[in-house]
Amino acid sequence: MVRAMELTREQLFQQIWAEPIGTVAGRYGMTGNGLAKVCDRLNIPRPARSHWTRNPQAREAAPALPPPPVGLSETVAFGSRQTRQSPGVRTRLDAASRRAQIVTAARRIILDEGLSALTMRRLGQLVGISETQVHNCFGGRTDLLVAMARQEIARQEAARVRSVARNADRHTMVVLSTIGYLHEAARHGPLLLMLLRVPEVKEALRDERRKAASSARAPIIDWLTETGTMDAATARASTTALAAVSLKAGGIVAARRAPFAMVEQLCLSITMAGVASDEELVGR
Repeated sequence: MVRAMELTREQLFQQIWAEPIGTVAGRYGMTGNGLAKVCDRLNIPRPARSHWTRNPQAREAAPALPPPPVGLSETVAFGSRQTRQSPGVRTRLDAASRRAQIVTAARRIILDEGLSALTMRRLGQLVGISETQVHNCFGGRTDLLVAMARQEIARQEAARVRSVARNADRHTMVVLSTIGYLHEAARHGPLLLMLLRVPEVKEALRDERRKAASSARAPIIDWLTETGTMDAATARASTTALAAVSLKAGGIVAARRAPFAMVEQLCLSITMAGVASDEELVGR
């Protein structure tokens, strides 16, 4: 019978970088593949298989040990006392909570390290589940990125709606809507900007973003055309042009390409000038 033993993550990390993982695993009555899964779950980096086929002088240096995934302990138990228990302490989450946890972890990786650092395996390590479980929540990396983009778009739209919900005056609504959108773009826009640069994400959202934009502009077009002094084509052109100004300004503040106050002032000036021009054309 294998003697039960408890190790810290640091101790296990040192061992698997000192000897092949199969050797270390045998010491605890495990297979190399089983121990590799334990390491992945505990966010312990391990050498590639080719590491041990190289000359000692050519082997890569051990990286720094990252912190454990949220909810997992710094210790792992092996042996007869833990025959059916996974190392660490995990909380079983429902599907919606697990998806939210994965999205939160993905946001952290993308904003801290960029899109290229995001992999399903990395996500599993960060939240303390297997790569397969991550795929059970999101079919693939693109599915995850599309879900994240939808969430960010919904967040921006909800903020815009809240900012204008209590105002009936059109001028005030336009000002508050524009300001609200720009502030939301400055706070959360960098993530959405990165996501929409992924061709697969942009294509997946193309139709629904076009429909959402059309729906948002419809009341404005109706307002401009109801007197009969402005035709629908002109109203659509004007509304689309002013929306493009706001979208461009949002992209600029999200990418931090210009001071926020300057972009906000220019965007508001152009937008309100356009609104005034429209009102002059329809005689209001």
